[in-house]
Amino acid sequence: MSRNPEGPYPYPTTPEWAENLYSAIVSTCHQLGLVPPPRSAVLEGLAPALGPGEAKRVTDRRNNQLKPTAYHIENRGTDHELLLLNVDLHGAASIPWPLNDRTRNDWLHLTPENTARLNELVGAKRAVSAAKALRARAIEAQRRQTATTPASEKRAAEDAVAHASTSLAAEEARLTAAERALAGRRPLPAVRTFVEGDRHLTALVTNPMAADVAAEIQSHAVAKLRERGQRRPYELIESLVQEGQRESTIVVLQQTPVEAVDGTEYAPWRPVQVTGNNRADARLQIMDIDAAHLLTGVPQPLLVLDNEPENRVERIHKLSEILRRLSTRLNLEYADSQADPEGRAQRAVRVAVVRSRVVVGSASPVRLEAALRELNVHDHLRGQLPYDDADRALGLWSTLVNAYQAAGLLAELLATEVTGGRIPAANLDEDAVADALVGAGSLDPLGVLLVPGDEPTVLALRDMAIRCTTLLLFPPVPKQPDLVKHKTKDTGRYWPIVRATLQEGPWSQNNGKRAERRTEVWAAVIAQHFAHRGNLHAADNAFNATDAQFGVRPDQRSLPGLLAACRAGDSDAWNVLVRRHLLPSLINAPEPFITAGQGSEVAANRKGVRRPPGNAVQMLVTAYTQPVGVVTRELLMAFAEAVLNAPESTSGVHGLPPGTFLAPGPDGVSTTRLADKAWFDDTFPKTQKVATGGGSGSGDSKGESDTGTDETDPEDGDEDTGTVAGDEYDDPQTRLNIIRAKVAQKLGVVTDGGETLGEEITGLTDLINDSVSARHAAGAQEEPSEIQKAYADQLKTVKANLTEKINAAIIAVGDL
Repeated sequence: MSRNPEGPYPYPTTPEWAENLYSAIVSTCHQLGLVPPPRSAVLEGLAPALGPGEAKRVTDRRNNQLKPTAYHIENRGTDHELLLLNVDLHGAASIPWPLNDRTRNDWLHLTPENTARLNELVGAKRAVSAAKALRARAIEAQRRQTATTPASEKRAAEDAVAHASTSLAAEEARLTAAERALAGRRPLPAVRTFVEGDRHLTALVTNPMAADVAAEIQSHAVAKLRERGQRRPYELIESLVQEGQRESTIVVLQQTPVEAVDGTEYAPWRPVQVTGNNRADARLQIMDIDAAHLLTGVPQPLLVLDNEPENRVERIHKLSEILRRLSTRLNLEYADSQADPEGRAQRAVRVAVVRSRVVVGSASPVRLEAALRELNVHDHLRGQLPYDDADRALGLWSTLVNAYQAAGLLAELLATEVTGGRIPAANLDEDAVADALVGAGSLDPLGVLLVPGDEPTVLALRDMAIRCTTLLLFPPVPKQPDLVKHKTKDTGRYWPIVRATLQEGPWSQNNGKRAERRTEVWAAVIAQHFAHRGNLHAADNAFNATDAQFGVRPDQRSLPGLLAACRAGDSDAWNVLVRRHLLPSLINAPEPFITAGQGSEVAANRKGVRRPPGNAVQMLVTAYTQPVGVVTRELLMAFAEAVLNAPESTSGVHGLPPGTFLAPGPDGVSTTRLADKAWFDDTFPKTQKVATGGGSGSGDSKGESDTGTDETDPEDGDEDTGTVAGDEYDDPQTRLNIIRAKVAQKLGVVTDGGETLGEEITGLTDLINDSVSARHAAGAQEEPSEIQKAYADQLKTVKANLTEKINAAIIAVGDL
């Protein structure tokens, strides 16, 4: 065999030193009480990627151990303790990690429905590619015709082109529909700890999948990573070309079992980036290597060597062979004096090898993925790139679930509050439940929390995941008698975990900001259960300050139980159903019914009528006891069931994506009208009531009023307001008459709104009095003073806002 050309690009480690390295890793892990990676991972994934002489540099052959200066311990003394080997790796050896937390919002939960949609998408892409090739061949055959070609052959060629074009259009339409079904996202691949025999080892492995599915997932991960990278104030690629990579990044060994189109199965080991994903992608771009190819096999023509024939069918799967061929080509290009100074070999020389920290040992391999996600989140929360609101929220959510798990309270809280103690915490697989909640695994482990007799359907499991999300973000605080002055409130064991994770102020600082932040995290997490994401602000006021301070106890009735209670006339069940179970589907739909409060009352003709989310929710709740227009109990129940089942729908209406449906009529039977926001606003119209907000209480943490206005735009017109532009009318008397008419009209609206508000306050007072009577009859204690004070503060806020505005209007009337 000819000698490899010399140059800055390294070649794979020899088999002898690969074995020596593995032996030293095992010996060191044994000494430190850690679990090593599998032998195949080191020999096939790590050793081929090492820089020149690295295996020898980090190995103490006399003692058969790693040199003390070659490694360090991360998270020492915890379940997340990791042994990191400090080595130089080939710049093109590692690939970005799809589980990268910065792009978590671009992924869906791994459900059977989403997996089927992904397979349909991949099949559609394959069909489009084949149709394009067929059409290109038909066009080429037509182009080769001459003047002497028989007319029959010309017609046949024209027909072939037309047929190929029609087929291509049909396949492209199928691809568009498949893309819309996933709303531009992909199901997050399931990753678990590698198991050899009955022993968990320090490495990751994905579920088996088709090669083109694996390539699609990797390509999606890279595409979304690059979208985030566009916000960087400098060009990362050019920075690496000029200065190289100065920071050391963390890498883990991962196996991806795949099956090629021809049925061939293989399971390649690859180093994947836990941190530094953007830099890994930039290095691959500089060296002109596709990450999807590096994972599933590089086409031989892309790495063909001198005097070697091209084979368009062959794919190179072994990492050692891929890097050997790539380094050979790059070293030859680098040594060529006639080569382009801006060629890839010259540009990539500063990232030919990069400093890395490879995970080669762990204290608890079953917690390996959680430990790596924690490092990934930590890297991003303190990184240079801005964090999207949704991505930041999901990063905090992962940290929160890990914090509950580390405290040993995750299973206890869910078993106690969700099931009412019906099942012991020991019956929950805490690791599987945690993976399900953060989107790293199936929702099936949540099935044990369902009410006995309930089928673990996709709807039931999704609803249970949303219940758990609400509970973990708004854990209940134990009730206690009135506090002694200067005595600290006992917030229980759960509330401090949320406070520490989200870095909040003390419990006594009850304000809307805390509720807003937790609500944002809640909205981002529940959006992961739906293919179509709504705006995070569409969930504004879903929870208020009281919910954040005292928690939200879940209703322990099953979803079918709540629906049955609603059909029987239980208005409280309808309130719970709308606020805690329907709201996620109303926001995250292909045709959302509740959106963020865009628009402006100053100029409804230009921006649209502003409707805060809280008003839309409240009107849907109120419609059960105070129906207006065509609203009936049958319509409400048909609408609720359609909304709950829409995410699993495989088809839409009116040519729209799956999940759309026809609006129900007063008898509950579907009409011909599309159920969308326009229909929702017509059926449950906006009123002038003060928003009652969300949460378990009726107060609104923001004091938001449905009649409040947005920031005034100087370009807004004056239609539907209390003023009329002075230059709109030449005759001042005409302008005066119009303004006076508008004053009378607006006063009527305010009067009606005041009467409605008065009725609501009277109803609240009666309800409070009934509660007092019921407490006396039951011989129960009073509500804790802090709850009484919170309710009183909310009422005082409403009173202050209304009093100030009414007084201003009265003063103005004096000059009318």
